[in-house]
Amino acid sequence: MVLCIVALVIFGVLGIFSARYRQLTGEAFNCVVRKITLRPCDTKLDEKIRAKILAKVLRHSPQAASFLNKNFEVLSIVFTVIFFASLGYTIYSLYNLLVFGTCDPVTGNCVFVPPTNSVVTQIQLNGTNYTGKPPCGLEGFIEFYGAECPHCAKMKPILEKVEIETGVNFTKLEIWHNDTNRDIFLTHADSIQKDCGVLGVPTFYSVKTDRAICGEINEARLKRFILENG
Repeated sequence: MVLCIVALVIFGVLGIFSARYRQLTGEAFNCVVRKITLRPCDTKLDEKIRAKILAKVLRHSPQAASFLNKNFEVLSIVFTVIFFASLGYTIYSLYNLLVFGTCDPVTGNCVFVPPTNSVVTQIQLNGTNYTGKPPCGLEGFIEFYGAECPHCAKMKPILEKVEIETGVNFTKLEIWHNDTNRDIFLTHADSIQKDCGVLGVPTFYSVKTDRAICGEINEARLKRFILENG
């Protein structure tokens, strides 16, 4: 059954682009339904897939084909677990890409985004201005943002409107290209990560209460944050 489940996902995606795989998608779906209802898979799709895999392996190594044949069910389960774990991580990465501008907001490594200073972690303490203490005179509310961050750009008119309506002005610190601002951001990294789960931009931070709120938020949430942390 595990092969039918994987085949259903793979052929379903391929079927979007090619009619060749749509029939196979139907066979995989039928196989999964029958297996779930404790009936045999009449299309024999799993056996066809198994035969094709074994035939290709046999051409290169009879020993490997023999091992694969004996342990096919176990290896199928392992492959299925890895497949869905990878699929889940891919979905999680795409979510981070949409929300934070990078698929991995912790390390900053993302195949979809060229290497930049878009995400800051405590590992990236390459600047010379990091002292572990906020600079003198920094108080009130801070917005940490990135120059090219699309989410920061979307928050700009919301923040400006909230500042006018509340009379509260945020100190705006760009951290993707400014080492000094990045070091300031890092002095509050533990608190920001505790409140937001990740380190990314935009981040709205209260110096008074050492609390933060991150990402694209609506006007009401930002006002509530100011009211509770001012």
